[in-house]
Parts: sequence; C-alpha cells; structure tokens
Amino acid sequence: MARDNKRHGKRAIWLPVPVAVSFFTMLADASGTGFELREQSATSQGASLAGAAAKSDDPSFLYFNSASMAWLPGTQAAVVGSGVFGQLDAQTGSASRTAAVGSSAITGSLGRDAAQDAFVPALHGSVALGERWHLGISVTSPWGLVTKYPADFIGRYHALTSSLRTINITPSVAWRPLPNLAVGAGLQIQYADARLSQAVDLGAVGFLNPALRRAGFRPGVADSRATVTGDDTAFGWQVGAQWRPIIGTQLGAAFRSAIFHNLGGDARFDGVPTAVAAGFASARGQAKLATPESLTLGFSQQIGERWTLLTGAEWTNWSRFRDLVVRFDDGRAPSVTQERWRDSWFLSLGAEYRVNDALVVRSGIAWDQTPVPNGTRTPRIPDTDRYWLSTGASWQPAKGVTFSAAYTHIVADEARVRLRDSGPGTDDFLRGDLTTNYSASVDIVSIQASFAF
Repeated sequence: MARDNKRHGKRAIWLPVPVAVSFFTMLADASGTGFELREQSATSQGASLAGAAAKSDDPSFLYFNSASMAWLPGTQAAVVGSGVFGQLDAQTGSASRTAAVGSSAITGSLGRDAAQDAFVPALHGSVALGERWHLGISVTSPWGLVTKYPADFIGRYHALTSSLRTINITPSVAWRPLPNLAVGAGLQIQYADARLSQAVDLGAVGFLNPALRRAGFRPGVADSRATVTGDDTAFGWQVGAQWRPIIGTQLGAAFRSAIFHNLGGDARFDGVPTAVAAGFASARGQAKLATPESLTLGFSQQIGERWTLLTGAEWTNWSRFRDLVVRFDDGRAPSVTQERWRDSWFLSLGAEYRVNDALVVRSGIAWDQTPVPNGTRTPRIPDTDRYWLSTGASWQPAKGVTFSAAYTHIVADEARVRLRDSGPGTDDFLRGDLTTNYSASVDIVSIQASFAF
C-alpha cells in the first residue's frame, strides 16, 4: 500500500500544473478586458469624450493629446476625481464538472453585484515656456477596476477576485511651429499591479487518484483558494497634433504606444489538505502584460457664438492579444494560450452650449465596442458592447478658476458566458462547464477643479 501511495503521489504533483499555468496567464487577461479607464477629465466626459483629441480647454486634455497644452498660456493645473459605480449581475446560470470526475452539478450562488466601485483620480499640469514651447505632466490611472464574487459562486473555479491597478506618470512637451499648428510628445511611465484568485477543486484532484479516492476525496468537498499577485514598471510613449485651419474649427490626432510589462508573480494556495500539499506548493513565474496602443481622432466645430459640435473616434489594437506565453522559474514547460481578441472602436458625438461667459453646458453619446469575442468571454469581466449617455457643465466663478462636473450612464448588451472544460491535459481541466447570462451598467460622476496662474 505504501508503494501504491508513492506511485500515485507523483500524479498528484502533476495535476496542479495546469491550474498554476492558468493563473499566471490570467495576469495578462486582466489587461484585455475592454475596461480602459477613460475618466481622466470631467470637462471632456460631459460630452462622452467627443472631440477630446481636438480640444484644449484646460490641462486635463493632456491625457488625450499632448499637443493640447500648446494653446494654454502661463501655468495651469487640473485636479480630477471620478467615482465609478458599476453593477454586474449574473441573471441566470448553471455549472457542472467535467465528465472525467462524474459530470456532477456545481452548486452555489450566481454572484450578483460582482463589479466593485472605484475612485479614479487624475492630476494634470502645464507650463508655457514662451509662445512656442510648453511642458506638461499627467498622473493618471488608465487601466483597471475590480470584480469580486462570493466564495460559493457557481463559477468559482474560473474566477473569484480580479484586480488590476495602474499608475501612469506622463511628462510631455508641446511645440507650435505655426500659429495654427501644435505638436506634442510624452513619455509614459506605467506601474501595474495585478491580483487574481479562484477556487481549486482539490476534491476532484484527489478523486482522480485511486488511493485518495479511497480516503474519501470527492468533487466539491475540498476547495482550495489560489491567489496570484504580480507587479512591474514599464515605459511607453505618445505623440499628438492639433490643427486649427480656420477660426472655429479644431482637428486633433493622437497616438499612444503599447506598454509591455513582464510581471513577476507569486501563486499561493490556501486551505490545501495535507494529502495533496506536495503538489500545491507556492510557485513563481513571469507573465507578459501589454496595454495596447491606440489612435484617437477629434473634431470640434463652432457653430455661431454659442454652439460647438464635437465628434471623436478611438481605435485600440486589442488584436495584439493572440498568444499569451507564461514561463516558470522552475524550468517547467511554458504555457501558450490563444485569446483571439479583436480591435475595437469608441465612437462619440457631443455638443457644447455657452450660456454666458461663465457657464458652459455639454452633453454627448458614445458607442464603446467590446474587444472580447463571444467564445472567449469569462466571468472575470464579462465585457460586451456599451452605450454612453453623458451630461456636464463648466463654471468659471472667477478669473483663473473653473469648476467642471459630469455624469455618465453606461448600459451594456447582455453578456453570455459559455465555457467548457476541455478535459485532461488542458488549462481548463477541473474548472468545469459554466453557462451564465449577465446584465451590466455603470454610473460615473466626475468633478474637476482647474486653475490658471
């Protein structure tokens, strides 16, 4: 009997390998959710970001186009704070284990209100060095948000907690070679921190081992919680231009590069029974995370003395996510996962109305296309196409001081998750089949204070 336990103990060590592989892969998944945080300017958000690449009302437009500060005199600063209140509910769902362990139902809750509220701050500043040259800096959080499910979520073997936080520090410079033309460039210094967790069905792992099966291991009776963390600092760049061909017409274009992280991560397993502890020891590895490049276009057209029409488009190169390669420090074979993401567009239309010299009101709509194909959608962030409706205003109570506020309501198409356990030898093994239908909405409230000195 001792000899039999030793022989099957080797198999117990092999079984968790796909689980650890899948966790390090999820570090890269966290960036490819379509949850880019665009809430960096209350002024532009009031019009659903329409025309943001062409505008230069205050330093907050630095986030959208480095060239925008070329039109700002003196020294200026903007402080922005946005509250993001998401609602993500699984309306219906079911889950079952793979046929290799009996195809039994995975019971538990649907995991309502999985989206976590967040506060997104941003700081922007610019300094004019004469008429042609300007220096600026922005501190933003362009990627992130959190989803969290209860421990008994029916999809717990696919996801429990998913967290990605980033900080971008972007020093920039702008130059006006002509009175109606400005160009700009900036360096992106980006810190990324990821934390993900999911349950692991160690009862099913033991069930596959005849000796442990005789000891009472059954699917669903010995869940462990696995947590992966990783962080990194990496660099990118951005360039932009704005052109004012005639009075009242403003055009803008900006390009933001991809940033490539190599996250050093730790995988930890909690609640592991002694009988299988040797196979679920902590591990280290590296996973590549890329925040994709984007191209943003903006147009602003003044109509009469009071109205301004705004429109914009942003293309994001999400199709970069084709293969995710994970390498381990202990020399085990790397994991390659196909994601098959696709490029996406954000299209916006808005308008501003100047009530008087001190007050401007604005509104806008937008279509935010998801990069996630139906076949690869997961419960971590079940993203679908979204639709924006925004309104806002800017008030200047005194010279050099402007307060802006904006409200955005976002609704999303129904998200359908259809995941299938691919069986032994794959990263999905023992996660089970999962079928869920999600509804989602987001409310964003942003405020901003801008100062000119």
